[in-house]
Amino acid sequence: MKYIIAIGIFQALAAATLLWRSRIRDDADGLLIALAVCISIHLSIKFIIYNFVSDTEILGMMNTFIWLCYLPILCLYTIKISRPDFIPASKWWVFIPFIVGAIGFFSVASVLATNPVAGHQVLFWYNTITLWTIIPLDAFLACWIIYFAKNNIDESNSERNLIIQLAYLFLATSFVSIILTVFQPFGHDYNYLGRSVVYTILIVICIRIISYKYYALARITKKYVVNLHEAHNQLNSVPVQSEELDYQFFDEQDNSKRILVKERDDLESFPDAPQQKKRALLQIDEMLSIVLKLENAMATEAYFKDSELTLDKLASYTKNSKYHISETLNHYLHKPFYLFVNEYRIEYVKEQMNILATKDYEINMLSLAYEAGFNSKSSFNRYFKEIAGETPSSYFKRISDIGKVVICH
Repeated sequence: MKYIIAIGIFQALAAATLLWRSRIRDDADGLLIALAVCISIHLSIKFIIYNFVSDTEILGMMNTFIWLCYLPILCLYTIKISRPDFIPASKWWVFIPFIVGAIGFFSVASVLATNPVAGHQVLFWYNTITLWTIIPLDAFLACWIIYFAKNNIDESNSERNLIIQLAYLFLATSFVSIILTVFQPFGHDYNYLGRSVVYTILIVICIRIISYKYYALARITKKYVVNLHEAHNQLNSVPVQSEELDYQFFDEQDNSKRILVKERDDLESFPDAPQQKKRALLQIDEMLSIVLKLENAMATEAYFKDSELTLDKLASYTKNSKYHISETLNHYLHKPFYLFVNEYRIEYVKEQMNILATKDYEINMLSLAYEAGFNSKSSFNRYFKEIAGETPSSYFKRISDIGKVVICH
């Protein structure tokens, strides 16, 4: 079993490191990092116990309090994936069992160190209480996570499959724990086998997290393979153009006041560079990294819904230089900032239209526009026609059954 634990520690650290150093890491991934780190700490404690403790009662009985935080972390991750604006710290109380378990664990360890006779009695009650807390709590939370993920996360979302699979794996550990409890009086071998199975499941969980992250990176990268080749050819043959100004008009509050928003190209940050033969300063792989991060941020955090989103704010959200983002958008994706953002807004509106077109609901185009991040009806109509090739009304009529939905402007 020591070898299984050692492998598990390595896999957990590998998963945490991969997520931490990933170029497309988002806020939700922080919870997966916490999960992997907790698994590594859990198994490290077990490794120390099995190598340096000779007391058979401790070897066969002492539960690790860290188990009480696995399913709460997965719960927070599930909610974060379904609601990008969710703040996990707001649900701190889900870790109350973990905190109480930690106090109990270190209290038992202290008593065992000072008074082994009394410590074994305290150990018995600690294991009994934690065991019958962990099994039903994990079973309940795992079932809730599966139900919530299936009903609140889109089937096309890769995180949905990851969440459900991890929940089933944790549910399997509860089942194994029940079997272990039933057969525990029959000897140490059953206890040894059961714990080996549980630790193996933890290894599988870490491997699944790693495979998910590699799959997500490959899936997003594949989308830009063609752009990578085209950008490479173009950057080798075309000098950077002079400074571009991107203009986005929108109305505020009364839809009458026009504000001119200017997004400057990154060239102004290099005043000493030659004006006629400036070239992009970022390498192709650096641009690809920025594109992947922007794509992931827009898809998972829906920053485009912020009606006051600017290049500065997007740079702050994604922790990138605004000049690098501007350079990447202009010379890698060949589109200005406002078009990049508005494409996501229009795509969101189209998705909502497609949903409403199948139901007998009233639709308010302006509400959809505001929800997507537009500030006025005129800018919404203009960009919708520019990006989709037709007006919002004509698009909706085309995908709807005639007379099925009342269109309100």
